[in-house]
Amino acid sequence: MIDQATGMRPGERYSVESRERTPHFPGFFLDGKYYLGPELQTAVGWLEGRQFLYDQLDPGGEPVYPGRVAGTIENLTLILGDGARLQLHLMEYESQQSPPYYATDEIVRNAVDTFELETDTPKPAPIRPSALLVVGAALLVSGALLALNRLGRRRSGP
Repeated sequence: MIDQATGMRPGERYSVESRERTPHFPGFFLDGKYYLGPELQTAVGWLEGRQFLYDQLDPGGEPVYPGRVAGTIENLTLILGDGARLQLHLMEYESQQSPPYYATDEIVRNAVDTFELETDTPKPAPIRPSALLVVGAALLVSGALLALNRLGRRRSGP
């Protein structure tokens, strides 16, 4: 549940304003969690009430913000520990609610029907192996067997 005092609403994404001499927050808030990328794989921050906890670490592996508390959010404003105030802005995005596209039987049938209507060329006859190809393959196999047979006789010799 998102604290109403933050000004954020469920299902909406909010970016953090970037200004000089303030920390940069490249991600966005969605449903009380802070994400770096649109794939929503892993939240790197979250809200606890109005507190914004951010799991950012320095090169030594220590949290950048004491106790991971980056600041508080009130009325769509992030107030950092040093008093800097960064506005949150509603982001436009396309909902990922719809399932991924998969071709259904109906779509495939429609595509086939459309293809058949648009083509006036006759369908090609099925491919049949030529007699010459079959005879050539048979000769090749029998020649290989004969060579192996002779090779076996030489090795076992008298």
